[in-house]
Amino acid sequence: MSASPRLRRRTTTALALGTVAVLALSSCASGGSGNDAEPQTVQIALSANPQASLVPLVYGVDTNGGEFGLELSVDDNVTIFDSHTTAAQTVLGGRANVLGSSISSILAARQQGEDFKIFCPYVSMDDFVLTGANGVTEIDQLFDASTRVGIDSPGGAGAIILNALLMGSGETRSIQEIPNQQIIESSSLRTAAWAAGEVDSTVIHEDQYEQAEGEVTDPVRIATLYEDVDTFVKEVQAAEAGWLEENRELAAQYCATTLLAMHQLKADFDLFVDAVNTYVEDPPEEDALRVLFDLIQEYPFWTEDGGLSEDSMAFMVEVATASGVLSEPLDPAELVDRETLDRAVELANGVIQG
Repeated sequence: MSASPRLRRRTTTALALGTVAVLALSSCASGGSGNDAEPQTVQIALSANPQASLVPLVYGVDTNGGEFGLELSVDDNVTIFDSHTTAAQTVLGGRANVLGSSISSILAARQQGEDFKIFCPYVSMDDFVLTGANGVTEIDQLFDASTRVGIDSPGGAGAIILNALLMGSGETRSIQEIPNQQIIESSSLRTAAWAAGEVDSTVIHEDQYEQAEGEVTDPVRIATLYEDVDTFVKEVQAAEAGWLEENRELAAQYCATTLLAMHQLKADFDLFVDAVNTYVEDPPEEDALRVLFDLIQEYPFWTEDGGLSEDSMAFMVEVATASGVLSEPLDPAELVDRETLDRAVELANGVIQG
């Protein structure tokens, strides 16, 4: 099954922005509960196209709105951008209500004075692997001048993840101290560079590792995000604090669509595969999806209980500070709207438990 054309056509264009603006006129001020005569709705701005581990959000929008008195669909309520900044500005400008983005971009926006509050998970853990080759087998070797390390640009997801892996493994140095950095800004390009022998270590996805290891001299997993980092949070859903205060039940109902989708997709591999093939551009092969699905069963990729603990927030603030995303730490206790999140968990559990 090919990637959904609805997601391809709702990327950042002048037409998409105009569509959001028109739709938002009737939705941004919506509030109340699912018992109202008119179904409620929200607009969602995503900072990038969904990957396989991110499908609960869009699956929940298309499938679960009716369970909570909402009128939602990907076609009408989701707009996808190629930029964290543009997606955030769409919410700040009142053309959308919810931002789905990396936690590092939301922390950066808060430090710049924007009052975003995290209220719903998106994906916490991910299947990233720190690779080694050509005799590079330990984290300490990344700090040798002879070790070529493929790394994302500062503040990028790959850089954040590598810093988290360093910290999770007990390394006190940060990526800024790696001397022989090769800036490569996508995991697919980093995979190609690793396979071609152009870098000795890099951060890529598990399925990319498995596809490339046969071409690499002495391939090794030095560390994995899912095994070596307990409290990582990759991407989250956030909204302006004022909007959440005025629309708390609506926000909780919306978040519950994601939490319920996590439960549904985690329980059914075939449903997961179908969702990935529907919503992901260039979806992975089924064998790769089986690897990811098995990891999702074992590790906290999808936090049906809400997740977003204060410990995890503190860790991500520490990672973002070490990565240069933050110039000074933020207070972890101020990042999450727990009242909305707790209510969303209650709503989702009410459906799950029947």
